[in-house]
Amino acid sequence: MDCTRTRELISSIADDEASADDRNVVELHLGTCASCRQFSTAVSMLDRQGRIRPAEPVPDLVAAVTARARPARLGRGGWVRPALAWVAVVMFAQSVPVLLLGNMAGTDAHNARHLGAFGTALAIGFAYAAWKPHRAFGLLPFTSALVATTLISLLADVVGGTRTPVAELLHVSEVVGLTLLWVIAGSPGWSGLSRFGHRRPTRLDPLQ
Repeated sequence: MDCTRTRELISSIADDEASADDRNVVELHLGTCASCRQFSTAVSMLDRQGRIRPAEPVPDLVAAVTARARPARLGRGGWVRPALAWVAVVMFAQSVPVLLLGNMAGTDAHNARHLGAFGTALAIGFAYAAWKPHRAFGLLPFTSALVATTLISLLADVVGGTRTPVAELLHVSEVVGLTLLWVIAGSPGWSGLSRFGHRRPTRLDPLQ
């Protein structure tokens, strides 16, 4: 075998891609060719250096990741999850009949079913957060927006006289559910408000 083909096989052996027959042929050739023996030695040294080279330094990302993490908070005794699950059951019981029957006081069947769909979906979201509390933070933005816009609409209805405050009490479960979801999500924003509320007063300039 010529040296060119032998050196190709030497590279294949270094990459662990050569067959047993190829290895035998190379061994026979190396026994008679000093130049290829030198090439084989150089390839082996290069391969060894590549395999045992020191690992590149990796920055420690533990602090950055944990700072952004939102571990679930379940309250003392883990009462928050059962409470949120109960809110989900109550809302489900309130919304499903409206969704199926389209019957809601002061609302036509079409709009009633829409309201029932929103309530049912929100109940499912609360139930999911109670089941998988680490997902609560991801559900919080949409749930907050939905409950906030619902409260704005009911306030407009009460002020406009189309609905009574008593009739809107069914939305209390939505507010309670949002509050529990916020607690499970780690009460985002509360630490900033706490620091703002406990900020030391600045000293007044006596010349002012």
